[in-house]
Amino acid sequence: MKKILTSILVTFFLFVISTNVLSREEEWKPKEWKGEGTRIEFPSMPTLTIRDFLQGKIPERRITIWGTLNFPANAPDKNVPAVVIMHGGSGIDAVEEHWMNVFNSMGLATFMVDSNWARRKCKKQLKQTIKLKKSIPYCNEVHRGMNRIIDGYGALELLSNHPRIDPKRIGCLGISLGARGCLHLNVKRFQKMWGTPGLEFAASVPMYPSCSVRFKEDDDITDTPIRIHIGELDTYYPADSCVDYVERLRAKGKDVQVKVYPGTHHSFEAKTGGKKSMKISGHNDGRCYYEENTSLPVEEMAPDDVAIITQIGFNEWYASATEKEKKKIFKRVKMRHKMGWRIPQVWHDRNCISKSTKLEYNKDASEEATKLVKDFFTTIFKLQ
Repeated sequence: MKKILTSILVTFFLFVISTNVLSREEEWKPKEWKGEGTRIEFPSMPTLTIRDFLQGKIPERRITIWGTLNFPANAPDKNVPAVVIMHGGSGIDAVEEHWMNVFNSMGLATFMVDSNWARRKCKKQLKQTIKLKKSIPYCNEVHRGMNRIIDGYGALELLSNHPRIDPKRIGCLGISLGARGCLHLNVKRFQKMWGTPGLEFAASVPMYPSCSVRFKEDDDITDTPIRIHIGELDTYYPADSCVDYVERLRAKGKDVQVKVYPGTHHSFEAKTGGKKSMKISGHNDGRCYYEENTSLPVEEMAPDDVAIITQIGFNEWYASATEKEKKKIFKRVKMRHKMGWRIPQVWHDRNCISKSTKLEYNKDASEEATKLVKDFFTTIFKLQ
């Protein structure tokens, strides 16, 4: 009985440790968005682990994903500015539709990318590279939004060749995990590995992105103007991590700004799933800070472990940790691997971990963000 109880607790622990990467995922089942517009397919990569993404490992096969293109009724026959919209972890919902309506009302075309549906069988797609026995919907704990970067590049190339779209006036707006795509696709290292040479977005608006992971060379970005929006109380991706990242980018002369909304939580532009507020219980390491780490002690991990992100200071901790302390940490890492999870991060300090997070619509923040985003694109696209 004791062994059974222990197994149940371990399984629960491994599940909740993976849920911290999600935005609005826990309450929704996988679904395909079928909004109005013209569905256009384009090639992309299957679900990649963050490790494979960062190492530029190109899989043998491709997959086809799609986006839905909408032109406003008053749009001209050519040179229409457009915004690529990339959704959060659970898929296209009220927040994404809010921004689609905003941009269409401005006379802008929108291309709503569906990064999830074609990858809904991600465990099967990943079987040739890793043995993934357990996963939350769309394998968000495996890729953590990095696939959105590749999808963003694909959408940009597609729209740049569209006869009605102005290739010099294509912007990107991303929500949560999609915001990671809109933010980090501007990193030159990723652009070189996964993008199309010579193509860059004219503007980028990440809505509450993940800034808490420091990737190598992530401060070497394009000249694309970037405007980050995030709530002060966001526990999925804390505001101060984005403030820190913006300071690093501005120190290099980049046109990057962050707007922090006081008293505001994650997903503040619209009611999520029809609910104004939602509290999600479970392990949440959203306030932990990580960095890309290519020097993990692999001899103490499973041979095919995909971890490549560690808590800031991990290497220093490891250098001074006792064998007992190391054994405790890597026992946990090996256990989650044995149970079938493939999680990219390793942490050694639990002080940053909480037991819940919150999503909440905020009318004032939504209206202010909408105005600021509209003004931003009006300026960048030189709209009259």
